[in-house]
Amino acid sequence: MDGNVRQILNTDRIGTMTEITLPGFEYRNKTKGEPCQIHYLEYGQGEPLLLVHSIGQSLYTWRNIMPILSKYYRVISFDMAGFGFSGRPDSMNYSVDEVADAILMFMDAIGLQKTNIMGFSFGAMYALCAVSKAEERFSKIITLQGGGVTKQMPKKIRKMSSSVFGAIIRESYNKKHLKTWLQECFYDATAVDKAVEEQYFETVDDFASRQAIMYALKNFDMEYAMACAAKIKGEVLVLWAGENRWRSNEQMEQLKKGLRRPVCHVIRNAGHLMHEEKAELVAEVVDKYIQFQGTNV
Repeated sequence: MDGNVRQILNTDRIGTMTEITLPGFEYRNKTKGEPCQIHYLEYGQGEPLLLVHSIGQSLYTWRNIMPILSKYYRVISFDMAGFGFSGRPDSMNYSVDEVADAILMFMDAIGLQKTNIMGFSFGAMYALCAVSKAEERFSKIITLQGGGVTKQMPKKIRKMSSSVFGAIIRESYNKKHLKTWLQECFYDATAVDKAVEEQYFETVDDFASRQAIMYALKNFDMEYAMACAAKIKGEVLVLWAGENRWRSNEQMEQLKKGLRRPVCHVIRNAGHLMHEEKAELVAEVVDKYIQFQGTNV
């Protein structure tokens, strides 16, 4: 891997927009389905690799690893509906099922018939659910720190999923909280500089964005997500960080047991955001797995 990593910023002036239509709802003009703009970015050529971020993030989380992987793949990152610079749909409850459907709709919108897929944290579970709905459309499946809300996560994040406290936490969400949380997600907390703070905060600094976070946390059903994961017939690479403060090794084992054909690999000296902190190492493992599925990564 090349040590010169070119970072990606996420703004409304980069990438491309496409539109999906969320089914099952009567929108303002009484047409069936609410349109939602999806912001995405592509780098590289070759086999496609679709990247799915977590709740409260944007495609910015892939800024370090995307340029590396794009040397070998057509890498596609996108802001999920409700996040980043994508639309904030009124009719979406952000259930696991809805988000998984939105992933498949995005693939349809850009003409992506079949792809490798990699998801991070909650995004990993959304990705697994999408795969379970249409496994024939996916080649290699990779999860980074897959799971839902845990007791190791900060109290404010856990309470944002509460029907009682969610709205209160939503209103008190500020840059100081975000900085502390980001530092907890890195093995080396000094990696969280002002530029990282600003990029993360820019896309959550309004009511609609925090509302999306609140509903996504509130309506995340880990039991349902695991039921989806159990349907997947193919191998799934489970990547885990050795020094993860937000998810325990026991939770990795639970995810592993819920999959039919898991392949596990631990990245040492990395925190929860290991793909940001150890981009080259994670990219190396991912590339090896895609090229030699079924081998010891």
